[in-house]
Amino acid sequence: MKFIILLLIFISPISIAKELKIINNIEGDGLEIINHSKIKVHYLGKLEDGTKFDSSYDRGEPLSFQIGMRQVIEGWEQGLMGMKVGGKRTLIIPPNLAYGEQGAGDLIPSNATLIFDVEIINIQAPGYTLVMTKDIAELQKKNYKFIDIRTKKERDNTGTIPGSLEITAFDIYGTFVPEFMKTFQDLVDLNDNVVFISNEGEISSILANGFVEQLGATNMHSFSGGIQQLIKENYNLSKN
Repeated sequence: MKFIILLLIFISPISIAKELKIINNIEGDGLEIINHSKIKVHYLGKLEDGTKFDSSYDRGEPLSFQIGMRQVIEGWEQGLMGMKVGGKRTLIIPPNLAYGEQGAGDLIPSNATLIFDVEIINIQAPGYTLVMTKDIAELQKKNYKFIDIRTKKERDNTGTIPGSLEITAFDIYGTFVPEFMKTFQDLVDLNDNVVFISNEGEISSILANGFVEQLGATNMHSFSGGIQQLIKENYNLSKN
């Protein structure tokens, strides 16, 4: 079944979680896979008894996808992070990070541990840039728009980067706030350089990536580590 292992399937949680194992690691060189990297990878997938169920080598075409977008199973999301071009490794993926009790078609049985030999062919960096604490002052001088996308309660609790705009993107349940885009368009031009700020940096990177992939924006940034990183560094946050 073509690309069987790379179809996203939402499965029921398994009560006893097992960990991913990585063996036969060859580092590779050059660009490193980070969240939202676009990659091309060759792979061979086997069951524990050695039965092959899928292979991009057989098709003569590597698989292309973007890390962090739930386009592949969780074992791949975790297991490919940090690899570089030319890197090779074997991933031993437990059922809870693969297809669980549900399995996948006729090829992958219920509760199967999967073994993948993977080879990174190409890596493309995310379309947005990570911003560090040391960059803030310089970027503010260049009129970058810093936008704190957290809830009002979160902002009131910790304070914000002085001068940043406050536009809540997700509510306390993680649901996207429909009014966000209208407020964003009222306050920011799509051609402006924008730095999104969230609590720990993950949500802001997802939003920045969405602007790049869905709207074609070329000037999106995400603050690495979020407000929590600034708190660790004793950055002078502003409270209303």
